[in-house]
Amino acid sequence: MQELLPFYERELAYLRRYGREFAERYPRIANRLLLSADGSQDPHVERLIESFAFLGARISKRIEDDYPEFTDALLEVLYPHYLRPFPSCSIARFDLGPGASRLSAPVRLPRGTMLSSRPVRGVSCRFRTTSDVALLPLTITAASHRPVAQAPMATRLPAGAGGQISLRFGLASDQASFASLGDGAMRLFVDGEPSFCAAARDALALGVLGTYVEADDDGRWRAMDAPLLRQAGFSDADALIDYPRRSHPAYRLLTELFAFPEKFGFFDLDLPRACAGASRAFTVHLVLRGGAGDHADNRVLEHLGPANVLLGCTPVVNLFAQHGEPIRITHRTATYPVVADARRAWAYEVSSIDSVQRVRTTPQGEQVMRYRPFYSLQHGEDPERSGAYWMSRRDEDVARSSPGFETEIAFVDVAFSPTLPRTDVASVELTCTNRDLPAHLAYGVQGGDLSMEGGSPARAIALLRKPTRSLRFRRGRAAQWRLISHLSLNSLSLTQDALPAIREMLRLYDIAGSGVTARQIEGIAGIEHRAATAWLPGRHFASVVRGVEIRMTIDPAAFVGVGIAAFAGVMDRFFGLYVHANSFTQLTLLSIHDDEVLIRCEPRSGDSILV
Repeated sequence: MQELLPFYERELAYLRRYGREFAERYPRIANRLLLSADGSQDPHVERLIESFAFLGARISKRIEDDYPEFTDALLEVLYPHYLRPFPSCSIARFDLGPGASRLSAPVRLPRGTMLSSRPVRGVSCRFRTTSDVALLPLTITAASHRPVAQAPMATRLPAGAGGQISLRFGLASDQASFASLGDGAMRLFVDGEPSFCAAARDALALGVLGTYVEADDDGRWRAMDAPLLRQAGFSDADALIDYPRRSHPAYRLLTELFAFPEKFGFFDLDLPRACAGASRAFTVHLVLRGGAGDHADNRVLEHLGPANVLLGCTPVVNLFAQHGEPIRITHRTATYPVVADARRAWAYEVSSIDSVQRVRTTPQGEQVMRYRPFYSLQHGEDPERSGAYWMSRRDEDVARSSPGFETEIAFVDVAFSPTLPRTDVASVELTCTNRDLPAHLAYGVQGGDLSMEGGSPARAIALLRKPTRSLRFRRGRAAQWRLISHLSLNSLSLTQDALPAIREMLRLYDIAGSGVTARQIEGIAGIEHRAATAWLPGRHFASVVRGVEIRMTIDPAAFVGVGIAAFAGVMDRFFGLYVHANSFTQLTLLSIHDDEVLIRCEPRSGDSILV
């Protein structure tokens, strides 16, 4: 209503101003309405003028919104994430405690495992894990950082070596062996205060010059031909939110980077290669690249310890499936509210409507008919049921006054005309969030913050981060311009003129709208490209392919406290997914101060790295 008020005042002023002119020009007609320069003396006429001003205000607002039904329909098909709330997120840790000593094999919890919180205002918030979790009979017994790498005399360090990070892993159970841990990667989470996490994650993701493994503390370092540690969080299997395949996956990464950058604080360790030849323990020595910023990084990383590298962690998101309240069709209105839980509607928000069905009881049994979304690519699939469609909309005014009732559904035919379903009840399946309730959760409670449905092998499930508040992209008049920006980016050339477009794209996905994210976007000082070549491996022989090297200049000061690794990884994949067939892109990040190469990513073609 606050957005409608300026339009109402403008319409009312217009009617009064031109009503006065009308009264002066046509006094006989105005005499019947009792119109004068100060308005009408008849209170009923005054109410009529105010009512018409209200109706005119609604029409004016819809016109200035560029008919949002049109742009929302396009966004629903192309970029549905723009119309949905971004749910609350956090990091959960499954702490085995003494139970690790009783394990003889890993316990694996699949992605999508449901977790519940303690009640908040009488409602238990539900989270789901966004990646697989392996609970291993393994502990990190030591973690340390040295400003200068110290290796055995027989070990030759690579040129340019600087500091060193060492991580020691040991079996926690006498019944377990490294052979029983399986052949999958072991996921680690870097924890700590923000500046420490930024320095440690950048060091592990970007600064490792050489990797060595020491088995059972025997004092001999075995050099690895390929890195053991890889930053995680970029694959579709680690997605925080449901994302349709028709949408560009790079946009999901941008959304997650700005909404919840902590999800990129994970690293996968190649466990089978790391523990090869070890019986009870092994140590991974990571030799870091020396550089001008060593002194500052050393001061931060000197506090590295076992409490900063954790096992059994995963991002969790406040998204869950919910049976919606049955919709009783009265035929007295064109739209019906979609309610997740009528008893506590204020505690739920509909993220998406997954299915709409009608059930009719006939002498032959129950007949189930599925309604299809009108804004979809499913028209004409079944000509026999061409009239069975539904469409939904979200009313922002209702969301403010009556939370939980803001999502409305209407039943239409293929011509977008209202249709009357031949049933009194429709059932809906929803994906919901708990709105901002998770942000009010107390975390770090003794005994754990979450519980797993059906019981958990972990002693406690703790939240390592305060759950974020629910976020939403800005709506209204900007929706059409955001859509145009998306469509125009597909044909952008990588020239210096692309810098404003890249910044604009990042601003579009800056859903948090914080000063930290704005500083990162402004920290991009320049972008240019040049032709490059690389070897493309083949089944019988390798070949040379031509590609594009993208050189992005940034101000490192804009990333202090947050790190560059996650931003570089997202932008690398963002550019890589726009490459055409039989080509590649290679992202290089330079410092604005001295053109020092901060990061040189591997040549990439789509999701694949050219090795």
